[in-house]
Amino acid sequence: MMNAMATALLLLCAGPALDTARLRCAQPDAPRRRPEAAAPSQGQDSDSKRDEILSKLNNQKISLDLKDASLEDALQFIRDYSGINIVVDQDVFTKRSEDQLRISIKVKDLLLKSALKLMLGTRDLTATYKDGVLMIVPKEKSSQMVTTLVYDVRDLLFKIQDFPGPKVELVSPSGGSGAITGATFTIEEPKSIISEDFITEIVKANTAEGAWDENASASITLTNGLLIVTQTKKVHGEVGRLLNLLRQFK
Repeated sequence: MMNAMATALLLLCAGPALDTARLRCAQPDAPRRRPEAAAPSQGQDSDSKRDEILSKLNNQKISLDLKDASLEDALQFIRDYSGINIVVDQDVFTKRSEDQLRISIKVKDLLLKSALKLMLGTRDLTATYKDGVLMIVPKEKSSQMVTTLVYDVRDLLFKIQDFPGPKVELVSPSGGSGAITGATFTIEEPKSIISEDFITEIVKANTAEGAWDENASASITLTNGLLIVTQTKKVHGEVGRLLNLLRQFK
């Protein structure tokens, strides 16, 4: 729980030509924005930044009282309050007028994630993580943004066997009912139950509404039991559910 809740109060100034609203806020112990250290590498550091942003969105609470505020003023308050780097995609400004980006919202002690969702949703905008920042993009563009995830499907390609020991069959030399003097040993090898082509085809046919070719950035390959999928967040959810379903009926 944070030491103090912040309240953003946006008041319109009197005057005929008003482009921005003044921001006055009382945040007595609100966390200050810290300078970010240079990223030494892409993989692990990128994951830690994403986890840090998600933690703030899911745990910090905020109070907002905005009336006809510009999008930039509203986001700047959230930047200063939360310490999250927020970047607005250029398409937001090119496809929407200034009036369409005015924000009016009043909430108290609401999770930052929920407050941001309500604020952006009224203008058909959404937020997504990209390259260490929270990116504000049009909803229609977000639906086409892709990420690459790797799914381990080796358990689907090869049957998990119980190995109590080799199969032993006792036989007589003559093959009849004579004395038993020998034995034959049979060791069964694991058998493939699903082919690689089958997995890739069933995933493409049952996710993204079967329209993988409509997104030029989407791709799917399977190598050495690892399914490498480049797709939107929504489709990744569909892929995960489908693979779990296949495991249930394995």
